[in-house]
Amino acid sequence: MKNSLLWRLSPPSGGPDSYLFGTMHVRDLRAFQWLDLAQKCLSHCSVFATEFDFSETDPAAVASVLKLPEGTSLDQWVKPGVWKRLDRQCRKKLGVPVEQLRFQHPMSIAMLLTGTLLQQESDRSLDETLWAYARGLDKTTTGVETFEEQLQTLQKMPFQYHIDNLIWLLKNYGRQKRRLKKMLHWYAEGDVQQLYQAARKDAKGMRNLLLYERNILMAKRFQSIANETSLFCAVGAGHLAGQKGLLRMLKKAGFKIRAVLPDAKG
Repeated sequence: MKNSLLWRLSPPSGGPDSYLFGTMHVRDLRAFQWLDLAQKCLSHCSVFATEFDFSETDPAAVASVLKLPEGTSLDQWVKPGVWKRLDRQCRKKLGVPVEQLRFQHPMSIAMLLTGTLLQQESDRSLDETLWAYARGLDKTTTGVETFEEQLQTLQKMPFQYHIDNLIWLLKNYGRQKRRLKKMLHWYAEGDVQQLYQAARKDAKGMRNLLLYERNILMAKRFQSIANETSLFCAVGAGHLAGQKGLLRMLKKAGFKIRAVLPDAKG
């Protein structure tokens, strides 16, 4: 497989080409090197799809899912030593004592801490930037998942899984920083295979839920739109490669797939 984040797909029954683009959900400008090329291809399409249409975002619904088990606080779920380490990192990285986050979901805290490992140079993440660009061009926007389906995925994840991920991050903060730097390098190089392996490793025992089942759904939605009109679809880069990845599934469905490379720009 060629190194590319952007792929041109021709439907089996003929008709206009569509595109599949692997994004990162970050505001670090190191991930924006493919943006101009992606926008150029997007401008030729009728429909733009992200994982879910950002116009569906409901912060209250997210908050209702990301709750601690009733009657508990976060310090009850971790050992005293872990709680002290979390307090140190919260004070150092977030500028607040952990006591202020006692009733926050571990996933929310892990995301805040992980965010400090990246530059926050853009007002929007890469996928949000593309969505806003599509809206500015009056493109039809949709999702290959729904916001409700993403919430359902979150609900199916065991609470202990989030606790374990937070503990791992606290123990491996420097290691995670190095991993993210590698991932940004792979992203700049368009190495979708390495990005898939990283996503697969991150998902651990949740691969079916977080990757494979979602890939099946997204591939079906991609097909239903791309068989009718030109689609530019932007999803997390970890969904593209692999035996159960979107590229392989769409190829099996009859789409002709070709890499679009940065030097093809213009």
